[in-house]
Amino acid sequence: MVDTPKDGGTKSTRTQSTDSRRPLRRHRPREETRALLLAAATNLAIERTRPEAAKLHNPLADIRISDVLIEVNRRNPDEKKLTTGAFYQIWQDQAAFQRELMSHVMDEIATPGAGQIQALAFELVADGEPPEEIFRQISEADFRWTSASPELFLALGLGALAPIDMVRDAQAAANERYVSATDHLLTILLRYARRRLKSDRTMEDLIWAIEALSVGYLLRSRTHPDIPKRTDDKGWSVLASAYLGLVNAFSEPIPDDADDPEKPS
Repeated sequence: MVDTPKDGGTKSTRTQSTDSRRPLRRHRPREETRALLLAAATNLAIERTRPEAAKLHNPLADIRISDVLIEVNRRNPDEKKLTTGAFYQIWQDQAAFQRELMSHVMDEIATPGAGQIQALAFELVADGEPPEEIFRQISEADFRWTSASPELFLALGLGALAPIDMVRDAQAAANERYVSATDHLLTILLRYARRRLKSDRTMEDLIWAIEALSVGYLLRSRTHPDIPKRTDDKGWSVLASAYLGLVNAFSEPIPDDADDPEKPS
């Protein structure tokens, strides 16, 4: 359609197109992309282990890259959309991605709340609290904080359901960090309590016994949350009583005439 001006010329009435180009979105660095994909995949795995969505399967078997990409893009609508190309620049295939995802989950829960537990323990030591009370409070605080972590329950499920070799490899670095952090804290608390490990026990023995106790109560608490919290007439929970029982079973009092290991010979 055209208009005819008075001078006899023609004038187009077509609207001039405007510049509809969208602003350029930044290019994500490779490591940021890796972190986004792993975090989104972890969230998907957690969602699929919740009671209302649970099915009897390995949680990682269903975590497909297409689902992860949808999750990342949904959570970041204003960012440049990720595609399968970004995925294959990092991982060769789905199997490689799932192996790293397993390690990522295990690393996330290697030392849950370790800093908080250590700070609490040192505060109680500074206040001069009895050793038994310190063990009671740190055992209950650790259980309270770890039981609130969906990543921890995901890791427990993976440890039970995923292939053994895959779990062992994924846990290797996480186990080292867990043992190191727990060894440091328990060594200090045993010294404060004037106790030492029995000659036929190691610190790793005590650490894994405590972990087994905690994991057992964590799993039981999913269906019977009252069991770990039951208290005796002194206010001690069964969890704390069992924790202190392990400490006492694996250690012994330091005799008064024994050399102080902290003093130079």
